[in-house]
Amino acid sequence: MVILFIIGQALCGFEENTYRTIAEDWQVKPVTFLMQGFSFVSEPEFNSAVPSLAYFLERNDFAKHDLVGFCTNIVTVFPLKYIVNRTRPDGKCSRWDSSFPSGHTTFSFTQAFITAHYFPEFRVPVFTYAAVVGFSRIYLKKHYPSDVIAGALLGILTGYLAVELVD
Repeated sequence: MVILFIIGQALCGFEENTYRTIAEDWQVKPVTFLMQGFSFVSEPEFNSAVPSLAYFLERNDFAKHDLVGFCTNIVTVFPLKYIVNRTRPDGKCSRWDSSFPSGHTTFSFTQAFITAHYFPEFRVPVFTYAAVVGFSRIYLKKHYPSDVIAGALLGILTGYLAVELVD
């Protein structure tokens, strides 16, 4: 029991130090502007445009898996936010828009996984984009590192399930 307490304290200290370093010590105006741009274009609502575009371009399997991933994220992320109800670092929090997990990160990693499955040549750029989205959420003081890590893991799992289980 004591060991679990020590591990918990170490993880909390790591998260707090990581958050403080990224969200407070690394603030530079041009980077802030760039991170705001990544945050804007990664709004979960914009992720619905990708399956629509894929259907338009007659990439039906990609569109189907992307739409399933998007819908799965909707039915997992928002209930998790409601249940966990973690206050955001900036203090703003409604129950449906709480901090854990990061929705932007979840949606971005789901889309990255599915896109990389269909277009392996874009694997590095799409996962880099998803990682920058996650970083931006910490940088802009919207999420803690554990929110982003959980969002990335949930997004990868959702992408995997959408690709492997849906036919």
